[in-house]
Amino acid sequence: MTQIIQGKWEDLIHKVDLRGHTVRIVVLDTQPSDNPWVKSLRAWSDSHKPLRHTVDDGRESIYCGTADDPR
Repeated sequence: MTQIIQGKWEDLIHKVDLRGHTVRIVVLDTQPSDNPWVKSLRAWSDSHKPLRHTVDDGRESIYCGTADDPR
């Protein structure tokens, strides 16, 4: 059964009842950064639409149907 447990990382990391379970972590907020590279990356990311579909970047799909791999 899926549970939603929300809180600060510092508090949740010490929860004994999470030990031994598979967890997925989703960061809900971003911390401000003074690093110019991080700022430019976030600006670039904000200027592009998020993907709405799965992207297959596997090596087989890249070369499928080319002269090197005429499938």
